[in-house]
Amino acid sequence: METNFWFYTLSAIPQTLAAVIALSATFVIFKLNHIESRTQKEYDEIREWIMPLLPDLEIHDITKLNDSGMLARLSEGIKKLKRDEANLGFDGYDKLRDLYKEVIVAHKRHFDATEHRVYDYLVEKERLLTSLLEVRKTALQRLKNSLILTVLPIACSIILLPLCDKLSCYGFGLVLAMVVLAVIAVSYTAYSVWKIAGPQLR
Repeated sequence: METNFWFYTLSAIPQTLAAVIALSATFVIFKLNHIESRTQKEYDEIREWIMPLLPDLEIHDITKLNDSGMLARLSEGIKKLKRDEANLGFDGYDKLRDLYKEVIVAHKRHFDATEHRVYDYLVEKERLLTSLLEVRKTALQRLKNSLILTVLPIACSIILLPLCDKLSCYGFGLVLAMVVLAVIAVSYTAYSVWKIAGPQLR
């Protein structure tokens, strides 16, 4: 009887954890795809702004920028602007104004391309791109942690399965440890999914 109990307990742990990690991985991949599409959309807009902000940068250099490079270049361009000065204290303000008007027209809204609005728009783009990259980094890290936490009890349970007939003597502590590890893994995975689902990325 006890052998059957240990067998069912140890076999249930890997099955349960495998189902949990499969569901969470599916959700994380869905979230990452959403983040990737949003990031690509932001890249397409930001590339247009980097050219007038950083005229010394060649277009082929911009296309080769990775995530952190794109964000760094945008931040570098914004730092050249002075929000409270005429034309943002920037010689290329006309190009920025024209780009801003194009964005507003594309959204079927009309605003004067004042210095404050152009500057605030760029700062918002910087904030949004930072948020996207941070959420993606966090999602990948949490998925990695969940995999580590689930693989450990799964591997231990599989190793102990052939020893079910010997566990009646000294195995209660081992099985209890596997159950505790499984509960921790499920709890962490559920918490991670909740945290990843939180940001609306607007």
